[in-house]
Amino acid sequence: MKSLSRSTALKIAAVISFLLSAFSIVGSLPFIAQGATAVTGGPPYFVMLMALITGVVGVVAAYGTWKGQLWGIILTILANLINGLGAAPGILFAPQPGLFIAATVTVVLTIVIIVLCLWRDRKPATA
Repeated sequence: MKSLSRSTALKIAAVISFLLSAFSIVGSLPFIAQGATAVTGGPPYFVMLMALITGVVGVVAAYGTWKGQLWGIILTILANLINGLGAAPGILFAPQPGLFIAATVTVVLTIVIIVLCLWRDRKPATA
C-alpha cells in the first residue's frame, strides 16, 4: 500500500485550510457588519472578529503551505489552532443547531489540517 507523501499532505492541508478560511471570512462578515451591539442569538462579536482575522491570515498561510514554505506551514498551524480554539466553545454552547454543526466541522477540520501539516514521509524499512 502506497503511503501519503509529505508534499501531497501539505497540498491537501493547503486546500482544506484555504476553503475553511474562505468560509470563515464569508461567514463572519454579516455578523461583523451588524456591529457588536446588534448581534443577538449568535456567536459573540469577538469570536466573529477572530474568525475574520484568522480567515485572512489563513488564506495567506495556505498559499505558503501550497508552495511548501516553512513560514506557510507554521502560519497555517497557528491560524488553524486559533480558529479551532475559537470554535470549540460552540460545540457545547452554540445557541442554534447550525452554529453547533459549523463549530464541530471547524474543530474537526482544524485537527485534520494540523495533522497533515505535521505529516512526515515514511522511512524505508531496513533489513
